[in-house]
Amino acid sequence: MVELVESGMTSERVWRDCYAQVLAPSFPADELVGEEDFVAACRRPSSQVVLALDDPDPVGVSVVDAGAPDAPVALLSYLATHPTRRAGGVGSRLMERLRAAGPMLLVEIEDPRVHPDRGFGDPWRRVEFYRRHGVRVLDVPFFQPPVAPGRARVEGMLLGVLTPGAVPGRVDAGPVLTYLTDYLRGSGEDLDAAPASTLLHALAGDTVPVVDLPTRG
Repeated sequence: MVELVESGMTSERVWRDCYAQVLAPSFPADELVGEEDFVAACRRPSSQVVLALDDPDPVGVSVVDAGAPDAPVALLSYLATHPTRRAGGVGSRLMERLRAAGPMLLVEIEDPRVHPDRGFGDPWRRVEFYRRHGVRVLDVPFFQPPVAPGRARVEGMLLGVLTPGAVPGRVDAGPVLTYLTDYLRGSGEDLDAAPASTLLHALAGDTVPVVDLPTRG
């Protein structure tokens, strides 16, 4: 039976197995932090790492970066299941736990209109998964900043949003702007130059519009 446990209740060996068996097959290199960074996140109080274990093998994981304590916004950096366990309900259990916990959760998602299937999971299936779980998209020009020095930023990304209740048509921009400013700065982005400045400008108002995830044409 699959059990969801916080990283602090497991060992470093399990964390490393999770990285190798679940995360590495699920994300291309430019989207995935290194193994040591993942291990550090498992230890870091501001990161909430939940592993799905099937006595005792890791079959899924979610990684949420909360930023400041009690911040109203957090970022779902990663959610993945073992390649042999996709569409088996593991990801849904992780999402249900995330939604129940709150707060507003931002979600980095490959735009399937830009990113083809490169062997890490079908981007269209991933979008449909998030849609089923109530995720919508902030209408901003999002990109994923470099995951490490010397790595490339990833263009063509969607910034999903999930709330404990139904996601409204507009959300408060201030908390999102604060979180993303810190996130981009910490990733080495120049906040006064595009594309970071363009993204932050789109969040300069009181609210930011929310749209539905794209549908396959």
